[in-house]
Amino acid sequence: MSIIRNYLVLSAAIIFAAGIAYGAEKPSEYIGQGQCKVCHNKKTTGAQWAVWKEMKHAHAFDALKSDEAKEMAKELGLTKPPHEEPQCVKCHVTGYDLEKMTVPAKIKLADSVQCETCHGPGSAHKEDGRAVMFKKKTADEVDWMANLVEVEESICLKCHNEESPAWNPEQFTLEDGTKVGFDFKHAAKIIAHPDPTHEK
Repeated sequence: MSIIRNYLVLSAAIIFAAGIAYGAEKPSEYIGQGQCKVCHNKKTTGAQWAVWKEMKHAHAFDALKSDEAKEMAKELGLTKPPHEEPQCVKCHVTGYDLEKMTVPAKIKLADSVQCETCHGPGSAHKEDGRAVMFKKKTADEVDWMANLVEVEESICLKCHNEESPAWNPEQFTLEDGTKVGFDFKHAAKIIAHPDPTHEK
């Protein structure tokens, strides 16, 4: 009996070690916009962080403290100020967990709607960058998009929809003249922050 037990324990240890050796992938975690700034704020590569900082997304949480937001909250019958109301905060802060009413450990409310809202949690992408920084890999060996979420309209529509009290059904005009509340193609141009070194 003890031989079988020892065999099972040894087998489990081997499988566990193999999992570590072959890199059982850990899910990417939120790291916060400050970590993104380290690599994504160079003028030569588009200064994406600086571009984001000038956008409305970067100030979305503060917008909840405005008189306009307070008036909307009042009209909706909300009992808390909008910057404390989970139904408002969920779309004005990255990674907000509506059930737990909190954000991931490395996310600050004041950071508003930052990089990881659209591109997904960034810890794995950061490790790609560190591998190049510490010369474990060359930049050409890294698939830079492998650990990022592909930005799609569905991500935007989680918040830019009719549930928002600021929704304007005629905000955008399509090429055929039709008025719509959200147009991904147009909105993507407004918040564009390309890397010119990738445009070859």
